[in-house]
Amino acid sequence: MRWLALIWKSLMRSKRRTLLIVGSLVLSVFTVAVLQSLLTTLDTITNNPNSGSRIVVRHKAGLTQVLPRSYEAYLRQQPEVETVCAVQWFGGYYQDPRDFFANFASDETTLFQMFREEFGYNQLSEAQIKEFLRDGTGCIVGDSLAKKHGWKVGDTIPLTGTIFPINPRLTIRLIFKSPKLSDENGLHFHYKLLEEGFPAMKGRCGSFWVRVRRIEDIPRLVERVDRHFANSAYETLSETENAFNLSFVKMLGNIGAIIQGITLAVVVAILIVTGNTMATAIRERTTEIAVFRAMGFSSARVLVLLLVEGALLVGTGALLGVLLAHGAAGGVRASVGAVMPFFADFAILPPTVAQCMGGALAVGLLATFMPAYAATRKPITEGLKAVG
Repeated sequence: MRWLALIWKSLMRSKRRTLLIVGSLVLSVFTVAVLQSLLTTLDTITNNPNSGSRIVVRHKAGLTQVLPRSYEAYLRQQPEVETVCAVQWFGGYYQDPRDFFANFASDETTLFQMFREEFGYNQLSEAQIKEFLRDGTGCIVGDSLAKKHGWKVGDTIPLTGTIFPINPRLTIRLIFKSPKLSDENGLHFHYKLLEEGFPAMKGRCGSFWVRVRRIEDIPRLVERVDRHFANSAYETLSETENAFNLSFVKMLGNIGAIIQGITLAVVVAILIVTGNTMATAIRERTTEIAVFRAMGFSSARVLVLLLVEGALLVGTGALLGVLLAHGAAGGVRASVGAVMPFFADFAILPPTVAQCMGGALAVGLLATFMPAYAATRKPITEGLKAVG
């Protein structure tokens, strides 16, 4: 305990300096933790194991173009295909245009088979599914979305169309829970309802989602589908679901390189600030270190005390930074998760915490070791000359 008291007294020798360096470390570690967690969140979008057996077939010209529903028959005939689901982004809103969430018109007959992992299909009862299929105005919503709005099964949900000039009144027939919170922020309703409300979409859809029997069949199937519809009035672009999601992430630019660049800059800044601060603090205590050694303390023991002091200082700042990042992640999930569903999974994961804490401690020890080693190797007589 006496060693801890001594270390604490040394840290409090200059309270302002200690508070400033802890504050800078909190901000730095907070920034790194948030950026690395953002990178991890984006990586899960493009490397979702549930998406490995699905491909998306859409118009080659872009997402705003539609494909004939007749393409579905060809896709179903392919031996690699397990099922096909027509999906159209509806883009409506509930009550307030700012209250945005993902909503789709989907082929109700194959919806559950296509997205069985996201819907927790094994937890759904046959009665729930039959009730949804029976009601032409029925819809299914994720548990997180339902809790946000206080919805329950049987409630009526009026959606106001923005892309399509229809305002469907939907009845919740099923609320599903998903392993990922981001998958619970969506709504699906019968595709027939869109066709009936907007006849121009009859026989058309925005994309086909295709589940294959074996992942290794995907390259062959993608190439065959696009070749079959090449030079037609509606050429296709077929890609894995992960590649499809990656196209949205790429709209943000090379976000990975940007984040890594900022992280590197922050780490270098931490090293410079910590190194300069510890060097100044140790240089001011040259005489004190010499007195300790004159009293019989070995150079190794004094060096360890200084290293522990540096580690405690940096560790405190890193811990507070991680805790602050945890709080910020919760705020992001609550405020942004509904607008950008993948942010519902945003969290400061244990590996990120370990990297931040480990990196901060390594930087602290390195920044402390160099001036501390030099101070403990200096002859005692030279250190004592600074007295008075």
